[in-house]
Amino acid sequence: MKVIKTKNYAELSQEVLKALKDTLGNYGEPSINTTTGASYDGTFELLSDAINNDEIRIEHSVFTNLDEYVAERDKKFTVHTYMHNKFYDIIKAKPKFIGLLDGSVGDVDAEIARYNKILQKYPRHLQIVGLGVNAHLGANEPGTSFDSRLFLADSCESTIQSTMQYHGLTREEAPTQMITMGLADIMEADQILVASSGIRKAEAVKGTLEGPVTEDCPASILQKHPNVIFIMDEEAASLLKKVY
Repeated sequence: MKVIKTKNYAELSQEVLKALKDTLGNYGEPSINTTTGASYDGTFELLSDAINNDEIRIEHSVFTNLDEYVAERDKKFTVHTYMHNKFYDIIKAKPKFIGLLDGSVGDVDAEIARYNKILQKYPRHLQIVGLGVNAHLGANEPGTSFDSRLFLADSCESTIQSTMQYHGLTREEAPTQMITMGLADIMEADQILVASSGIRKAEAVKGTLEGPVTEDCPASILQKHPNVIFIMDEEAASLLKKVY
């Protein structure tokens, strides 16, 4: 595992951009599966600027997403809304293929089958994930099997509270379920990138990197992957005991 420690969030975003730029430049049809949220707001801003300034090509790429809330697609908190508002509607050039889950459908099983075909068609060169305060990846909450595959997940209360805080939602407005790629799906990518920022993530970072590999800490499975980049700022790294 390659661990990169940065001074602050701005440097973290620059490091994530470097990894994206490498993937986009190293493959004829780069396949990138990404996530959303505060850890990557800065990265999407930098990536959008680089594309619009003709510094990065994206027309040859495939972009898919890790998960989606079960809700109407136009809700302000959905992955669909995030990806369009912060990326797809901003950039002047588009990926050759965009794959998004739809959490508004009535038949979740059919949606899972549809999206599984997309994942099978476009094996991922780079899988981007965020680290939850309880060390979840995607919506794979503590206790989820390491063998999990794309499924409908119930969110833990800490995850719901984080969503409420990030999007300014009341408890009644907050979504409680997601369709998410499973941990086994995530681990199939050639390379996995994790970015983590802030003191709230320090316990999760420590458990992920220095704790035992256990389903109680879903992200600890990353210790078993041969090609992980883990980027964190000083606050997120503050509880680590080993020197990286």
